[in-house]
Amino acid sequence: MTTIRKVLAYGPAVAVSMMLTFMVGAVLPATVGLSLFVGGLATMMALLLGAGEGPAVRILFRARDLSSAEAAALAPAVALLCQHGVDMGALRLRVRDDVVPIAAVGAGRRTVVVSAGLVAAVRDRQLPVEQAAAVLGHGAGVVRSGAVRSDPALEFWTLPWQAIRGLAEGVSRAFRWFPLVRWAWKARFIVAMVGGVQAGAARQWLVAAVIALLGALSYLVSVWERAWGATIREFGDEQVRRAGLAEDLSRFLLRCSTSPEVHERVHALTGPAQRPKLAVVASRA
Repeated sequence: MTTIRKVLAYGPAVAVSMMLTFMVGAVLPATVGLSLFVGGLATMMALLLGAGEGPAVRILFRARDLSSAEAAALAPAVALLCQHGVDMGALRLRVRDDVVPIAAVGAGRRTVVVSAGLVAAVRDRQLPVEQAAAVLGHGAGVVRSGAVRSDPALEFWTLPWQAIRGLAEGVSRAFRWFPLVRWAWKARFIVAMVGGVQAGAARQWLVAAVIALLGALSYLVSVWERAWGATIREFGDEQVRRAGLAEDLSRFLLRCSTSPEVHERVHALTGPAQRPKLAVVASRA
């Protein structure tokens, strides 16, 4: 199930990126296009095997090395995790400056990317060490689960998709104040249906199928991405619970939000432990 969810979450991005790569390569000189494709494929394979994770995280995730002051600020939380049996020695901590909310996410086989907001909250003593350790432990648990080991390769391979998506989001933000634009996006299933029917009436079956597929994907991609995000949270929560830091993570979550979703997550984290089942034991007379 985990593999299926990840394939669904990343499949459209991978497919669109490959299509865009072929389209760009077709208009380039043959040697340049072939070199671009082969070089990209070799880079992705190297990242899948774990090579070059440090530079890849630095470039693709925009995460830099911790400064000595930042490492010292996080040292108590890291030490607490080690005391709870979480091996942090094999992991590398990186920081992302443009992320203000308190967060720690797994990236690759041995990297945990923490937000600048987490470092600042710990340094300013706004976040208790136990809660900081729980947040770090969540990111470390995701890495230890192996669920994100291929993420650097996927981030690299889907760069064309990310560029197109970023452009589309920028355009939508620029024109979102137009009521017609907002309505057209919300009613995109009608636009897709009309376009598909017109293409079918003209016996352009391939065009009709593509329009229908794009219309369906515009809804399904977000659903699949949310499902994968929920799976990642579950992996991290389970590792935090095993480390005995569930209560601390729950306190942090409730500080950030009191929504029903957060309360449900907290209940899953701190729910009743499994108790031994009662059974009749036969005794010898």
